[in-house]
Amino acid sequence: MRTDVVVVGAGPAGLVLAWLLQRAGVATVVVESQRQDELGTAPKAGIVEHRTVQMLTAEGLGGTVLPFAAENRRCEFRTADESTVVDYAELTGGRPHYVFPQHELVARVAASFRDEGGTVLFEQRVTAVEQDAHEARVTTTGPAGPRELVADVVVGCDGAGSTVARSLEGAVARHDRRHPMRWLVISAAMPPLVDHTIYAAHPRGYAAHMRRLPEVTRLYLEVPGDQSPGDWPVPRLRDELERRLGVPGALAGVELPEVDVLDLRVRVTTPMQHGRVFLVGDAAHLVTPAGGKGMNLALGDAVELAHGLIERCGSRRDGARADAYSATRLPVIWRTEAFSDWFLRVISAPPGTADQRDGFGLGLREGWVTALQRDPLLRRWFAHAYAGVDPDPDAQA
Repeated sequence: MRTDVVVVGAGPAGLVLAWLLQRAGVATVVVESQRQDELGTAPKAGIVEHRTVQMLTAEGLGGTVLPFAAENRRCEFRTADESTVVDYAELTGGRPHYVFPQHELVARVAASFRDEGGTVLFEQRVTAVEQDAHEARVTTTGPAGPRELVADVVVGCDGAGSTVARSLEGAVARHDRRHPMRWLVISAAMPPLVDHTIYAAHPRGYAAHMRRLPEVTRLYLEVPGDQSPGDWPVPRLRDELERRLGVPGALAGVELPEVDVLDLRVRVTTPMQHGRVFLVGDAAHLVTPAGGKGMNLALGDAVELAHGLIERCGSRRDGARADAYSATRLPVIWRTEAFSDWFLRVISAPPGTADQRDGFGLGLREGWVTALQRDPLLRRWFAHAYAGVDPDPDAQA
């Protein structure tokens, strides 16, 4: 099979990239390891930045394929003794987050792409990616046996364990860090307790409450790096979440049908391209969930690369923008990594057991939460960085 672009991975970034390329007349094939009925079924991220909504709307996806409507305007920081609500939408001139679950975004964009004649090859595991001066080749295996796709460009949108990224080993550098704690990610079968996000900076460890769907709420619980869901039976999980969130009895009888583990790894690959192979989203960089930036970064990558490949593969035959893809995106990625790293330090507990934490570390965390309560300059900076709003340089603090 010959095409202009092979996109490996039918996640948010891969599908948005493919959708934009197809609309511009660039022949595109998406390769996905899942079955078709599995795509867009697993609840994941759900916070979409204001700038991401603006970007997708300008590209023709927002308001049509993706009707962004559910707003999140505030977040609350809770400690064991007090809480403060930050109305970041007000601080950014009325520009909120939007709540749009990742699996729903995937399902909608995939349906639109296929309805317009787009090709998704399901149940195809990539076994090799090769390139030379003339073309790139992707070899896959699936129920019908091996298959080879030949293209001008291959784009890896295949996540943290990217096969496409591994094909570039030796040509690119990976900068990694792993944090010692991990988070349990809980999908709770209940409406949200409040109409905003809660970050609990409790001495026993971090917990969070995130809106997702009307009858599904996502909860997070920080645990030591050597613990797993098996160490947290449902009664214990409910009790600890209620304690850290400060909501005694609120989870009584609530079903917790899904509990996953999230290891806090970060990584940036430099550059994010080599020859005819490009990396997008988690295949190129990982960011902690602190602040909900991962899907937003991936979608930004996808839109920028789409424009570069449209110029390269379309009638212009101009590869300058695609060649500058890494140089364009990496400053944005590093700024976002810096914010997420800072925010993780604010909400996460210092090392130690739940009952024996480093007192100095707890004091530093308390200091940051207090500063967010009382310092208008810090609150304004946080609001813009958190909501994904570029500050007006002429605005007064």
